[in-house]
Amino acid sequence: MTRTSFLKGDTGERLKQTDVQLHPLTLPITHRTTRSPSGAKTCAWSPDNSYFAWPCGGGKVELVPWDNRENKIVLNEDILLYEDAENVTLHLDGNLQQQNEQRPTRILDGVEVVWSVAFGSGSTKGDNTLTWKHLKVDEGLLLATGHQNGNIKVWDCNTGKLLLMLKDHKDIVKSLNFAPDGSLILLSGSRDGTIKFWDLNDDGNMYKSLRGNTKWVYDTKWSPRCDMIASVGSGKTVILWDLLNNYSPSHLHGHYHDVIGCCFSPDGALLATASFDTRVILWDVYTGQSLQELCHMYPPPRPIFAAGANEFYIRGISFHPHGQMVLTINDDGYVRCWDLEEDDTDPSYVVEQANALYCTFSPKGQRISVGDKDGTIRFYQTPPKVARLQHLCRMVVRNHVKSTKIDFLRLPCRIKEYLKYHNFTKTG
Repeated sequence: MTRTSFLKGDTGERLKQTDVQLHPLTLPITHRTTRSPSGAKTCAWSPDNSYFAWPCGGGKVELVPWDNRENKIVLNEDILLYEDAENVTLHLDGNLQQQNEQRPTRILDGVEVVWSVAFGSGSTKGDNTLTWKHLKVDEGLLLATGHQNGNIKVWDCNTGKLLLMLKDHKDIVKSLNFAPDGSLILLSGSRDGTIKFWDLNDDGNMYKSLRGNTKWVYDTKWSPRCDMIASVGSGKTVILWDLLNNYSPSHLHGHYHDVIGCCFSPDGALLATASFDTRVILWDVYTGQSLQELCHMYPPPRPIFAAGANEFYIRGISFHPHGQMVLTINDDGYVRCWDLEEDDTDPSYVVEQANALYCTFSPKGQRISVGDKDGTIRFYQTPPKVARLQHLCRMVVRNHVKSTKIDFLRLPCRIKEYLKYHNFTKTG
């Protein structure tokens, strides 16, 4: 039987590409590097949607201003280059972020090839005059970059200066995430098989290191309430770490191949994981139950096929900020957008893009960015869909109530099932 991409037929709606793209950087001769661009493996929007960052080749990261009103990047002729220099004590002033119209495009030269980037914002905890600290942040915007040699560098987005160098990983830093509560705790995952927690309130002190049962760590994510993290890697297992219970791990089994990406839903009730087995699985993070599978092949492959080499590896996944859509990229050359509120198990929106490596929604959910092996970032308009009121109400409830507590609510059974996301149509 011939296996084909799992699409919604010729009548499926298409994502619309914007007229702006980012390409690998060509710098003046004095700043050129012998390294060729190794692909746009990662990219990120700042939490306030004011900047977009992406690796533009040769160990450099381009920090581009983002126009919130027009929902596009601001292309400035002035490009400022900041090379890796010795650490200096800096105090970030949040008022600098208000100079929206004068923000230049910055090139941050980290020297080593960049594999991951992440924005963070917040304030360092109380200022103790008896203790000298290297890093002091006052509602500033930071950018962390993970490099091929295992180092992590933290930059000031307002000045482009290097603030900290974090050293402990022994291999490529594949994943970086700041805690969403503004605590300036940085989470990192590496191909050395470890997950590390860095406290930027304590000059980047690495205070916790975890090791699962995978040789490589591909992705790590914070839950929205910062009470757990998820990690995936070169194994079939997904691990949920309970930070409130001495970092105790829970293992989720269901994939047949390496798991390369994960992301929590905005209400923290669901975890989506993407694997080389051509499937995305949506999990209930509190019960470990598999709620839905998003298949990228038709018919869905048998385990013996899914566990081996195939041409349908999923390369990236992202949850929409409103929680009703999931974005995926695949080696078959398609970007898919899945509407979880629809009964149809096929993707609702698709667009062709070959060699995609990374995808993500913007913080406001109005744009999609996709990076490819050529080092190019393409932007797409998010499908103009308004989330249903019942779904928004469910997200509010699930922000405060775990799955295991829903049955104790005095509500009709049908509403309880909906609150537990049991309205999904399961496939596979």
